Amino acid sequence: MRNFIFIFFVSVFCNAQVGINTTTPSRTVDVNGALRVRTQTDQSSNSSYDNVLISDANGNVDYIKKNVLNQQMVQLFNLSTLPSVNAGGSGAVTPVSISNQSITLAKPAFVMITYSVPVTLSAAASDGRMKILRTHLNVNGTNVVRSSNTYTNSTSTGTNLTGIFYNTGSYITLLGAGTHSIEILGTCFDFAAASNCVQGGTFAGTSFQAFAMYNDY
Repeated sequence: MRNFIFIFFVSVFCNAQVGINTTTPSRTVDVNGALRVRTQTDQSSNSSYDNVLISDANGNVDYIKKNVLNQQMVQLFNLSTLPSVNAGGSGAVTPVSISNQSITLAKPAFVMITYSVPVTLSAAASDGRMKILRTHLNVNGTNVVRSSNTYTNSTSTGTNLTGIFYNTGSYITLLGAGTHSIEILGTCFDFAAASNCVQGGTFAGTSFQAFAMYNDY
């Protein structure tokens, strides 16, 4: 033990660097191995503990102030108008793209998406069939939300409807760093013609937006 202590202090005096399990230290203390501290104390409520230890890919340990580890919210896009698309048709109707937004995340983040899409019926239907006005939300090509309005049109159920409806929805997901697509699509059935049901437009209450939440450090 005495020899070890002697060698330790000689090394510090000569090189001003100490290597543990390495003969080529690159910092004052260079540990080539796992670090273990047997006793630790929770200092969450101690305001004098305001540093957080961090390390880089090479294991160099430094600190940052813990007050920079705040959750940040960044707006990715915010649309108050949308293109108007003819979304009607009879039978099985393929959804029509209304707006497709590309986002790029520098690092993983929780992404929150909300939308409010106007749906306009230009003429009252009179065939007595149920009508479904549906808006889809796709993330990276996968359908994640379907919001719908439905109504029937016959003399026994009330006045045939025309005017503006709104489909609304929200979604939150964890996305990795990189580029992603966020798309809303519309479909309306059962209508005789595609132009009988229009989704999108510039009406009040129209919105399509997304936010990213992440730790900004």
